[in-house]
This record gives sequence, C-alpha cells and structure tokens, in this order.
Amino acid sequence: MTLVADAEPTACPHAFTVLIPRGLRGSVEGLPPQTRQALYSELFRMASLAHQEEGPPSMPRRACLELEGCHATVEVDTSRSRLTLAGLTRIRVLG
Repeated sequence: MTLVADAEPTACPHAFTVLIPRGLRGSVEGLPPQTRQALYSELFRMASLAHQEEGPPSMPRRACLELEGCHATVEVDTSRSRLTLAGLTRIRVLG
C-alpha cells in the first residue's frame, strides 16, 4: 500500500495561454486556411515547448515565424504562462 506521504510529489500542470489580440483576429481569419492552420499549430507547439522549459521564469522574449505567405511575431512570456501573437504581416509576391 502506498501512503500519500510516500508518493512522489508531482508538478501541478499549469495552463499556458495563447493570446491572439482582437486587432489581429481579422488578419488571422483572412489567411488562407492552410496558412491559418499552420499558424495555430506553430503557436500551440511553441506554447507547449515554453511550458516544458525548466528553470525560473524568464523575461518575455520575441520570436519570429516565417510561414507560407506571412510573417508572424510572437511574444513568449513564461512568467505569465502566456504566448501572444504580437504581429502578422502578409507577404506579397511581386511578379
């Protein structure tokens, strides 16, 4: 029998929020479906990786994503368990 006191303490999972500000939602919705899905997938992948980082929470940092047809800027704030889409620029091909 295992007593509660004998069990190893487990880390309580914390939610990591992915925030798309209201001002960028229209731009995200205007992306082609495949690009929008790739953006969502990458945001949640980044949030998952940030959640798994070990050590004390660090200062917010920015990351850039290059997806087909757009460039995204993301702010990762591990101290607040939050990932924010900070900018989205559609790339136009001249031709």
